[in-house]
Amino acid sequence: MIPRVLLVTGTDTGVGKTIATAALAAALNAAGRRVIMCKPIQTGHIRADDPEREQLESDYSDVVTESDAEAVARLTGIHAFTNTTLRLPMAPVPAAKAEWDGFKSVDDESVGAVPSGPDSSGADRVSNLPSAAEHVDFIRRALARTDADHVLIEGSGGVLVDFGEHTVADIAAGLSEGENSVGAAIVVRSRLGTLNHTALTAEALERRRVSTTGIIIGSWPEKASPVDRDNWAALSAMAPVLGAIPAGVGDRFDRNEFTARAPGWLRLS
Repeated sequence: MIPRVLLVTGTDTGVGKTIATAALAAALNAAGRRVIMCKPIQTGHIRADDPEREQLESDYSDVVTESDAEAVARLTGIHAFTNTTLRLPMAPVPAAKAEWDGFKSVDDESVGAVPSGPDSSGADRVSNLPSAAEHVDFIRRALARTDADHVLIEGSGGVLVDFGEHTVADIAAGLSEGENSVGAAIVVRSRLGTLNHTALTAEALERRRVSTTGIIIGSWPEKASPVDRDNWAALSAMAPVLGAIPAGVGDRFDRNEFTARAPGWLRLS
C-alpha cells in the first residue's frame, strides 16, 4: 500500500531517483490514482539560455538544463513542482551560500592557493533557504490545488543531506496526517556496497519517524551479474523490493512508452 505522502530518497546521488519517481507516478496513475511530484530543492539546474551556461558547463560536469521535476513531467505528464532551484551542482547549503555570495568560476581561483577556511560571511545567507515548515506548506498547497491522492517528494542525494538545519526526511515527517500516511521508497544500486548503504538509509529514516515502504533498484543492468541478483535477494530481507527500473529507460522511452511499461516494473500492492 502506497501512503499519501511518499518520500523518494536514495542511498547516494545518481542512483536513479528521478526515473524511479517517474515510474512510481506512472504506475500509480495506471492504478487510477492522482499523483503529483514535489522537489523541495533542486541544485545544478540552469536555463538553456543562461548567459553563463558555457562557463558553468565547463566548470561543473553535473549542470543540467532539465530539472528533475521537468523530467518527471516529460515522462509522465503529471504536475511536478520545485520549491527552490540553485544553479550550482553542489549540496544545497554550499550551493545556496555560493549563489548568494556571488559565486566565482573555478578559473577565477588562484591555482595552488591555500583555502582560508570556512567563510562566516555567508553563514547567515543559508537562512534564506526555506525552513522545513515552509517546504511542508509549499507541498500542502500543491496537494490542495491539484486535489491529488499522492505526492511523491524527491530528495536531493541521500536522506541526510543538509537542507539548512533540516533534512528531506524532516519535511516528509512534517506532512504526516496520522498513522501510515507517510512512507519512503529507497532507491538503491544493485552493485557491491548497496546493502550497507540501504541499511543505513533505512535506519536514518526510522529515527526520523518515516517508515520504509519499499526499495526500488534504480538502474537494473541488461546483463545482471551474480552480485546484482544476490543483492536483490538480500535487499528483500530488509524491506519489500517494489521492483527494478531497466537501465537507460529515462532517455530511451518517450512518454507513451514509459507510462505503458512502468506498471510492469513495479509492484505497488
